[in-house]
Amino acid sequence: MSGISVPSPDTILVSRSPGETRYALLEGETVVEVRHVRDGVLQPGAVYAARAGARMPNGKALFVDIGDAAAAVLPVKHMPSQGAALAVEVMVPARAGKGAELKASGVKIPHDAKVPSVLRAAPEPVGTWFDCYSDGIARIVCAPRAEASRVKAVLSGAPIEEHAGSEDVFAAYGVDAAIEAALQPCVALPCGGGIMIESTAAVTAIDVNAGPAEPRLANTEAIDAAARALRLRNIAGHIVLDIIPSKRRSDLAQDMETALAADPTRAHVAGLTPLGMIELTRQRIGLSLAETLCDADGRLSAASIGYRLLRGAVRFAQAGKVASVRAAAAPDVVALLQGPLRPALIEAEDMIKGGIQLMARAGTTRERFDIEKA
Repeated sequence: MSGISVPSPDTILVSRSPGETRYALLEGETVVEVRHVRDGVLQPGAVYAARAGARMPNGKALFVDIGDAAAAVLPVKHMPSQGAALAVEVMVPARAGKGAELKASGVKIPHDAKVPSVLRAAPEPVGTWFDCYSDGIARIVCAPRAEASRVKAVLSGAPIEEHAGSEDVFAAYGVDAAIEAALQPCVALPCGGGIMIESTAAVTAIDVNAGPAEPRLANTEAIDAAARALRLRNIAGHIVLDIIPSKRRSDLAQDMETALAADPTRAHVAGLTPLGMIELTRQRIGLSLAETLCDADGRLSAASIGYRLLRGAVRFAQAGKVASVRAAAAPDVVALLQGPLRPALIEAEDMIKGGIQLMARAGTTRERFDIEKA
């Protein structure tokens, strides 16, 4: 099983910026997992007092009102009466026109609880990761100072420190670069080959290219890289890995199980198909990295650019010690910041104790924005 590794995380990053908190789990300089928790967006693990709605046509699930814009979906064995109060846990937030996916929760609904309402907040990634890897976690680096103080209050005795540099903590530790790479289909292998990851609504296909390497080595490195990519990208559902035909490939499915062993998200390796593919499934919890950050066409969403703009505006104002800044951006980004993301804009202005003037610039690409002193 040469080349199969099990991640041993040693660092957690926590970065609070206007409208969202970003988390990253690292092993040395390698990014193992990332989470973007955006204000007002449903999070996996949150428990709601919900209201039962209409039965779905298949008769095995029903629509549920949890206060989100779109009705959520709850699989059930015994159909409750319409309007009944239910305790449900979020598994997957709303995505691609689909309502959130739920499961029944054993949490008791207080008699005076408002329906719908939150009964229990989602677990925070920094706490979950520290509980799982506490023996190996040497540093929990937080930014800004207020976030370090907040995390210290939550995780008493943990090795928490404030990020010392002026550079954004995700950029300083290479997380931004890792995220950008994870939004691309190709992953290079040490042997000179690579894997290509392509997701559709039905399946994620991973193709192995050996390059100049011997097939057995390329397959082993591909299995290790695929397992890490599935976790970093939070890819779920039906997955097939098209390995290169070679001798002694029967134990490669076991190698995949070994590579996935440290992943806290449940996965099941079905084995080799008759055509020589490793077939597996990975539980869907939360959105994939691409679903969180991008539109259906693969471009960064206007919301993602909006959050990035606000981070940049805060850094610009604080570095230059100016009270007001002006930001020019694509019209759809400005519209979001003046509309649904206005609470994040207000938080950014509170952080700089000044104002942020937004200007819609027609004809500019969504990814581009400019920030200057007002």
